[in-house]
Amino acid sequence: MSSILPTSPTGSTASSSPSISTYSNPGGPPVTFSGVISGLNTQAIIQALLAAYEQPQIDLGNQIQTLQSHLADYQTIVTDLSALETQASSLMQPQQLSQMSATTSNPQVATATAGAGAVPSSLSFTVAQLAQANVLASSATVSSLSSTVATGNFLLSSSAAGAGVTSLAGSSLQVGTHTFSVTSALEGATVTGSSSLGSPVTIGSSNDTLTAVINGTSYTLTIPSGTYTPSQLAAAIAQASNVGSSPLLAATVTSQGQLQLSTTLLGSGSSLQITGGTALTTLGLSAQASAAVGSAGSVTLDGTTTSINNVQAGSTVTLADGSGGSITIGIGDGGLRQGSFSAAEIASGNGSLQQVIDNINAAGAGVTASAVQVAPGSYLLQLVSDQTGTNAAISVEAGPLQGALGGFTTVTAAQNAEVTIGGSGGYLVSSQSNQITGVLPGVTLSLVAAQPPGSQPVSVSVTPNGQQLASTIQSLVDAANKVLSDINTYAGYNAQTNQGGPLMGDATLNALTDQILGVVAQALGQGGLSATQAGITVTKNGTLSFDAAAFAAAYDQNPTQVSSLIAQSGTFEPSAAAYAGDVSLVYAGTSTQPGSYQVVVTQSATEAADAGNVLSSGAITNAETLTVSQGAQSVQYAANAGASLDSIAAGLNAAFASAGMAMQASVVSTSSGSQLVLQATTYGSAGDFTVTSTAAGSGQTGLVTTANTPTTFAGLNVAGTIDGVQATGNGQILAAPASDPTLGGLTLQVTTPGITSATTLGTFTYSPGLAGQLGLVAASAAAPATGSLQATISGIQQQISMLQQQYNGYTPMIQSEQRMLEQEFASMEAQLGSLRNVGSELASQISQLP
Repeated sequence: MSSILPTSPTGSTASSSPSISTYSNPGGPPVTFSGVISGLNTQAIIQALLAAYEQPQIDLGNQIQTLQSHLADYQTIVTDLSALETQASSLMQPQQLSQMSATTSNPQVATATAGAGAVPSSLSFTVAQLAQANVLASSATVSSLSSTVATGNFLLSSSAAGAGVTSLAGSSLQVGTHTFSVTSALEGATVTGSSSLGSPVTIGSSNDTLTAVINGTSYTLTIPSGTYTPSQLAAAIAQASNVGSSPLLAATVTSQGQLQLSTTLLGSGSSLQITGGTALTTLGLSAQASAAVGSAGSVTLDGTTTSINNVQAGSTVTLADGSGGSITIGIGDGGLRQGSFSAAEIASGNGSLQQVIDNINAAGAGVTASAVQVAPGSYLLQLVSDQTGTNAAISVEAGPLQGALGGFTTVTAAQNAEVTIGGSGGYLVSSQSNQITGVLPGVTLSLVAAQPPGSQPVSVSVTPNGQQLASTIQSLVDAANKVLSDINTYAGYNAQTNQGGPLMGDATLNALTDQILGVVAQALGQGGLSATQAGITVTKNGTLSFDAAAFAAAYDQNPTQVSSLIAQSGTFEPSAAAYAGDVSLVYAGTSTQPGSYQVVVTQSATEAADAGNVLSSGAITNAETLTVSQGAQSVQYAANAGASLDSIAAGLNAAFASAGMAMQASVVSTSSGSQLVLQATTYGSAGDFTVTSTAAGSGQTGLVTTANTPTTFAGLNVAGTIDGVQATGNGQILAAPASDPTLGGLTLQVTTPGITSATTLGTFTYSPGLAGQLGLVAASAAAPATGSLQATISGIQQQISMLQQQYNGYTPMIQSEQRMLEQEFASMEAQLGSLRNVGSELASQISQLP
């Protein structure tokens, strides 16, 4: 709070913030003159004579103090209003009033939490297994921590498994982290089931065969009879594809429970076509008209790229690092998945067990090493992955540790959590962690324990939590009551004391009280729900009362209806049926006025897109490397000669997902062939992207016309006006200026396509709801530049400033008068002294007469 006080008089010993009403001599220094000769109390006489000069300044000081007190009162109310606006802002949007609770029927198996986006819902599930972190232990022990266990440096990773790498071995590597990027996935031909597997699945003589053409040769696979979990069934199918001791197929279960079959031959030479069998329906598969084909891979190690094609799952490939070193990787059944991972070359140091442990733990490889004493004088090396799930399985180069430690055994296998949604006959969800999301909107399941087969499914229920939301509503009511209480204190009348507040009669404050109470009294939600029915009432004392139990009951019964009472909303009346539903509310602030506003659009938003060549063969002729950049992100995909557009699109999509880019690739079929299309998944300039290709012309993707030259593709932002006010477009979002006194930043989403000239879409009607109305009242009074109370405060400050100048102007006059009186009385005393001396001399002379 600002404070303007009269300046202290020259020479005064008063404090820096004096109380003006206590000034006895405000204009000049204290009078210390005394009538030594005359015997008069000249100090009192001078002060009495100065009183007439000082009184106007004292009156001004009292006026300033009164205004300062009023200023403080108004500023207190403004502070109250700002707090009310803040509380109202936190409840204006419907999602801010979505308060849900999630509970499970068996917390010993799983618990649940509800977050943003949760809605009333329920489902049942069973927990087949929990996610586990990989734990390895050396198969041999050493006698002490100082025993030598390493003969050289070795590689360690807890992220290579996520890319499909099964082993690592380094040669001539620098100590530290080495980065891998699988820019093109190495894949076998893959077929995925169209529906989720049941759990369990029973196989018998009536559903035990699968026929397929694998890499050009026809086979009939027979699945052994039995009852399987989905993962057990996948293993049985892979076993059934054995030719000799080598399986032709790898079988897995996707995170959504579908069976996925892939050839163990990895690369563009692999193919797979499901042709029939009695197990098709059980497996969620169907006969195919054509074969799926695999794709060649490309891996970059520390900036050096190696192409990989037509290798068998389980084989190894050596990658050069560009600086004289190399890493040999083992390739898993599923090939190499697109994405990035790293491995750390661990220094052996002096080779001791303690040194190896220290160096592993300092490497940041996502693995914790420790020495476990299993008996006196017997220590083994234990490695624990810092994360759960199969993607975080540990890959360690055992060679340099083999001699002393004898390699590693698996204490705990890396394992994903598996949950069957819907109980028996439902679908399977797999997760790298024990936190399951996505099965219900906004709900996270936290798995605690696996259930034995045949266990009762666990149910999760999401219900409205009105009790929790009531505490937030209580804060809004408290903030409104604080405004009302302080207005009553400063501007009301106390019937008991028969006294009014210092600001009594202020029409602005009286109007604020009426507006706040009127908002609550007149608020209506869907179905005519009143604030009173939701527990918010106006009392006879001019305050608000909140019944938390009544609110919670109303919310739990119908959260949408209660939300419509409190939160903002909007409706759109289209000018033509084609525009129905094309305009919706995104945001409105506390300064947005309720009302109906015409929406005119001059340009629709579009997504940036790049369409390539139409290729009759559906495949490119020569090798081509594509680089796609969007914002700060960039991905690269290397396609081999003859690669299909489908495989290129799949590879690019995997790269986009890994990089978090708002992009997608697709293949469009035409009468002349197939065409690769890149498109931003966000509208407007935010989705602009750039494409660079190492090849151009016929037979290539055709995404660019000139090789090695970046080409940018841009989207358009929506453009138009709201209520005749020019708005700013960002993708499909059209926002009015925040400074507009009526619209106050009103923001709408406009999805109408194809508009290129000014088109009136219709009228949007905005309703702020109870919270928004209270926020609007508060903002209208307390806004720094335009608020009604701010204008009053500014006026008081100007009055204080003018009175201060007048007050200060009296000071030299009083000081001058004081000096004159002191001089006159000094002169009088001097004259009296002189006369006294003359009298004394005459008396002395008289006393000497005869």
